[in-house]
Amino acid sequence: MKEYWLQLSQRDQRLLVFMLVSMALALFYFGLWSPIQTGIEDNRLRLAAQSKQLVTMKQQAAEVKQLKRSSKGGRRSVATSGSILSIVERTAVQLNIRPTLKNFKPEGQDGVNLQLENISFDQLVEWLKLLKQQYGIFVNDISVERSEEVGQVDSRILLRINL
Repeated sequence: MKEYWLQLSQRDQRLLVFMLVSMALALFYFGLWSPIQTGIEDNRLRLAAQSKQLVTMKQQAAEVKQLKRSSKGGRRSVATSGSILSIVERTAVQLNIRPTLKNFKPEGQDGVNLQLENISFDQLVEWLKLLKQQYGIFVNDISVERSEEVGQVDSRILLRINL
């Protein structure tokens, strides 16, 4: 190798040294420096996005807590308002849908099975909304069929207490 080097002209030796240094610098830059810098920049961008997402999630968590606090004040529980059967009966009378309630029977301690016939769909939805929002009673299972009259339905519903 030394003999080969000595046989080269001085101009060729300088050119070869320049090429080796250039290749070493290119290898260093493209093999090490650039990937490291790209990784650092990617991590900065990911950190910024995650920080922004964290701030959003904290704001949403505060909103959820606020909504929970505000909804608890207006919502009566089944325990303080009577049994699920009495609430269903009372609210059905209150919304004037008691005549459509053909059959209801308890389903364990926290549920009731209902059968309604020829009830206005809009009234049914409003009643179920009232039960959920005011008493924490939700629809566990429902079957709705169109009745012969327009806007009227027949329905079988299983209601449960949301504990």
